[in-house]
Amino acid sequence: MTKTRVLTLIFLIALTSLSACRKKPETIGNDLQPTNSLVTVAFNDQNDIVTSTFTVPSLSTKLLNYAFIGNMNDPVFGNSNFDFYTQFSLSTSALHWGEGAVADSMVLYLTYNGYYGDTTDKQLTVNVFEINEEMYSDSTYKSDMTLECLPDVLADYTFVPRPLTPADTTIDRGVLRVPIDISLAEKLITNVSYEDNDDFKEAFKGLHVTCEKNAVAASAVAFNLTHSYTNLRIYYHNDTDTLSYDFRVTSADVRFNHYAHDYSDSEIIFNDTVANNKLYVQGAAGTRVYVKFPNLQEWADALNNNVAINDAKLVLSGAVTDTAMYSPPSKLVAAGAKFDADTAYVILPDQYVGSEYYGGSYNKTDDVVWFRITEYVQNVIKNGTYATNCNGLLIYVDQGSSSPHRWAFYGPQSDSLDKRIRLEIVYSLIND
Repeated sequence: MTKTRVLTLIFLIALTSLSACRKKPETIGNDLQPTNSLVTVAFNDQNDIVTSTFTVPSLSTKLLNYAFIGNMNDPVFGNSNFDFYTQFSLSTSALHWGEGAVADSMVLYLTYNGYYGDTTDKQLTVNVFEINEEMYSDSTYKSDMTLECLPDVLADYTFVPRPLTPADTTIDRGVLRVPIDISLAEKLITNVSYEDNDDFKEAFKGLHVTCEKNAVAASAVAFNLTHSYTNLRIYYHNDTDTLSYDFRVTSADVRFNHYAHDYSDSEIIFNDTVANNKLYVQGAAGTRVYVKFPNLQEWADALNNNVAINDAKLVLSGAVTDTAMYSPPSKLVAAGAKFDADTAYVILPDQYVGSEYYGGSYNKTDDVVWFRITEYVQNVIKNGTYATNCNGLLIYVDQGSSSPHRWAFYGPQSDSLDKRIRLEIVYSLIND
């Protein structure tokens, strides 16, 4: 015979006093309701969930769809700085400047593809440098990597981002125009011709485009490097004509984003399993959250029956109010955590069912994200873990290598009791 009960677990998450009282779940409400009725149980033992916020290891940012330039002084997350490295290619099979070629000017055109943060009259200053080492298509390039560059500053250009405003009526989107020092054009035109891309890349290894730190909120601006409006254009004349030539970024050109986060002025307390009023997730290789349920097996054993988990949801409630300026990520991921030499993610079985079942999407109306982790919880109850060396969950921003979005949700020590992180379980007791 199977007795069905509904269990809603509201966890007060922390590693604090062990003196908090907890009634055994099977005894709560037993004197008030028939044994076959549905029972709602609330756990308030602070050891039932362990959580902490910590940084994300570097992520691969090679060949992403978009490059970022920017600097944000976030009141919650501190300072984040964004820059990128990229190669360029010839826009023709070969290039011949012609007799008497002389460089007139050079401009870097970058096609806007969105922004994050505050662009209202908040200036950014771009610096551009020439890369001085080879970039290889078969190498890995991560968010914390840097390349050697020549010391000369090729551009020092201040602008207010206008990502939604076309520059003129001939194009359908905004383009940033960065004047490049004539010395680079003169260097490239010194070679009378380039017979192919290999010849060109031997002479010119690419550009590093950076953003100066500033004291204002500002933003991170996304650019589409492979768009037809993006190019490095040289204006020149020869003995017979006045001309221009575009060097472009192709899908085959090596490029990667570099991110740097400084949390010294943030409100985040890292690697703390006690003072967890809020928990923080941030894209662009920023922060992630660790969650563990250490007492699930003990709870199941106390029921003195085989426990079948019918449904289990992990619910996160938003804890920031500036979502109009800093919009939350559209989706989070909850994965199994493997702490080996480097932290690895293990896909949960519930995720394979599909996104509507598994969840993870941000609900703007309720300011909530939930995950269905039914099979994961069943495995933890039965085996103590989900997979070999899998210890708890990691929650992080989906596609975090290319998204700067961030969000905070209420942790186990929050005074907002109804918004604390919680695990809701529907279960059945199966008698042998």
